[in-house]
Amino acid sequence: MAVVKDSVEKLETSETSLVPTLDPPTRRWLPIAEWVLLVGLLATFSAHSLFPAWRSLNSEFPNYYLAASLYRERIPLDRIYEWTWFQRQNDHLGVRDGLVSFAPNPPTLILTLVPFTTLKPLAAKRVWLVSNLFFLVASLWMLHRVTSLNWRRLGLISVLCILPLHIDFLFGRHYVLILMLICGAYYASSLDRQRTSGALLGAAAAMKLFPALFVILFIWKRNWRAVIGMVLSATAITTLSLLMFGAEVHRVFLNEVLSHASRGDWLGPYALSQNSFITLWSHLFLIEPELNPHPWINSSMLYAVAQAATVTLLVFFFLLSFRGKDRAYLTSLQWAALVPLLLLLSTTSGTDYSCLLIFTAIVGFDALSATGDKDRGLIFLLLYVLACAPVPDRIANWFPLSRLLGTTGLYSLLLYGAGSGRKVVFGLRWLAAGLIAFAFLTLYNLHTVRYRDEDFGGRLPSPPTGYRSANPVPTAGGVAFTEMQPKKYEPILFENATFREIVMSGDVLSVAGGRSLPVVYSELTGQQSFITRLPTEPLGSAIETLTDGQEPALSANGKWLAFIREEHGEGSAWLLATDSKNVSLMVLPGTYHVLDVSVTSEGDVIAAAGRTSDPHLFLIRHRTGEVVELTEFPHPARYPSVSPDGERLAFSRREHGFWHLVIREFTTGHEQQLTHASCNAVSPSWEDSSTLLYATDCGRGVGLSAIARIALP
Repeated sequence: MAVVKDSVEKLETSETSLVPTLDPPTRRWLPIAEWVLLVGLLATFSAHSLFPAWRSLNSEFPNYYLAASLYRERIPLDRIYEWTWFQRQNDHLGVRDGLVSFAPNPPTLILTLVPFTTLKPLAAKRVWLVSNLFFLVASLWMLHRVTSLNWRRLGLISVLCILPLHIDFLFGRHYVLILMLICGAYYASSLDRQRTSGALLGAAAAMKLFPALFVILFIWKRNWRAVIGMVLSATAITTLSLLMFGAEVHRVFLNEVLSHASRGDWLGPYALSQNSFITLWSHLFLIEPELNPHPWINSSMLYAVAQAATVTLLVFFFLLSFRGKDRAYLTSLQWAALVPLLLLLSTTSGTDYSCLLIFTAIVGFDALSATGDKDRGLIFLLLYVLACAPVPDRIANWFPLSRLLGTTGLYSLLLYGAGSGRKVVFGLRWLAAGLIAFAFLTLYNLHTVRYRDEDFGGRLPSPPTGYRSANPVPTAGGVAFTEMQPKKYEPILFENATFREIVMSGDVLSVAGGRSLPVVYSELTGQQSFITRLPTEPLGSAIETLTDGQEPALSANGKWLAFIREEHGEGSAWLLATDSKNVSLMVLPGTYHVLDVSVTSEGDVIAAAGRTSDPHLFLIRHRTGEVVELTEFPHPARYPSVSPDGERLAFSRREHGFWHLVIREFTTGHEQQLTHASCNAVSPSWEDSSTLLYATDCGRGVGLSAIARIALP
């Protein structure tokens, strides 16, 4: 394609004004005003973003660094998407104080941080910050080569992206790197190096997935060289990731993470501050007892229709607006419009995603200036500022969709600029294609929300300050579970409709208990994980440390405690008699890769073990030590829990990417599935012989579970 900078259609020079009309004196003062604004914004960015980021780790850089460190320590990465397992590794390695989580990032993202693991975490972040500054400057240099804007204007437009840049640098994220790859792809395309252009976008897609939608542009323009470059690049990076990290973590990502992330079922699914259409429609039309108790209209059908219509209109208007013969400024508008389209289609839209709008603002403003319409250029910049500016809380409460409106406005203005003066034909074939796409997406959306409210009536309340309740077990007075608090994991007792916190020195990642037992066993994690015992009456008694281990499970009669010990990512199963001073006994070695355990009143252990993507259930007989694989239990199966009478087993089985609750009788083999929604029901425990407790993330975002109770039919 032709470079806009050299287009004969460009009507303005590099000093194109940012306002509609300027008299000569004002024009002379404009560069000075721009320099003053640029210096002020740079000083603000340095003081509030760069320097604080330099001094502290924060989140989310430690998440990426921890995953890369696990690889360097030769610990398998198969379980990095499990919240508590990943937190346990953070505590053991001492990466940071506070919470960590890797999901929903693909394993390929770890490649970028592997070279930094030779440094301490904070030193590594500082090198990453310097790298990000280089990525930003490199982006502007490439845009300087293909636009008519001078360095002052380029710098000013980029730092007007105030909030996204602040977040990306403060938390050490990857979107400035993605920005550089997009700018590089556009620069390469302007030089007619289409394979290179596609390869750079393939690298971006391998790391953050949503840039893969650039393939829409390449296929639409029949740019097969770019498509080939994109496929080859993404394949090469994925192959490298497979060779370094193993196939298993990639299977887990495909089976259990991608299906959720592609539906937007992630953090803050109802928060309007996410500024995405999927969270808007969820907020308006989907109920959740705690996170969204009062939607405008509780209707799965309206949600499905609104989301399907949004996606269909966004994509089809893009395709229609850029039909016909390419011209230089139209190609620039096309590239500029595709970035906000990616953001509007993205199912997980963090604030720092909008760093990519720097590309849109620079290329789009330059292309709009080429048409000579300065008013449109000014409106375009104002919409860009609206999409990227921080909004005070008081205003945000009244105007929570500013980023979404700003990004949508940018996209709409670019499409309008592309279609201005051109005849856009909307024929029957387009109408038919649009209706088919709309119908398909509506049916898909309806499928994803089917049964989503089946456990809402059985939910237990959640602590007001927590994010995630998990691992519920019965106690003598109520229910105990672990709770992700703002800074750590804590055990919580829910008794008589009140919450009682158990304050402990480290993260408590799992608990075990019994309905008739006045004690709670827990996993207390720091540089090492220990199994502890704590009397619940009176609460606050001295904590007794029993042994090193994790994931404790208690028999119904309280006589046996099973747990896991992990060494370099390989878990072994152990058994301990609670009423004796005998040492614990290993019942299943680490070669089995034990994931979860349960124990009967006779001391027989049932374990979920094997590949993380396809675990099987095993029975280890206490008297003989015999290990029997329970082949009659369909797999993948995890989280076993034996009933008090020892006749039934509750467990979770994965189907189509989601973990469903199942009970099965040992003697007859009769089995019943208790949950059916497109979400996860895990960690069951028997409150009594006819009631199960479990953790469910239905309607809450993947892994951010609440506790529910279900009576068996």
